[in-house]
Amino acid sequence: MMAEGLALPWPALASGLAAGMLLAAMYLWLLARSVRSLARARHPGRRLLLGTLLRLVMVGAVFGGMLYIGNAPQALAAVAGFMIVRTVVVRWRISREAA
Repeated sequence: MMAEGLALPWPALASGLAAGMLLAAMYLWLLARSVRSLARARHPGRRLLLGTLLRLVMVGAVFGGMLYIGNAPQALAAVAGFMIVRTVVVRWRISREAA
């Protein structure tokens, strides 16, 4: 039997997982857009740096905001969702390029 204080907040975990998955999709979309634009950029290094900073600020703001409001289990679920989507997409791209 589980104690009252140790019950997991399943709705918060599910919403955190979904938020992390959405964040990963946005992150990877911005990454692909940034890389595609490098070929026609006047200053590719600057564009790459700005795109990286934008993505890092976006991810840090979402995870930091979750931690700031005091919902650590939801933030951990969001990190898990982010990593799941990132892993699946990277493996899919690698297998697609190998074929």
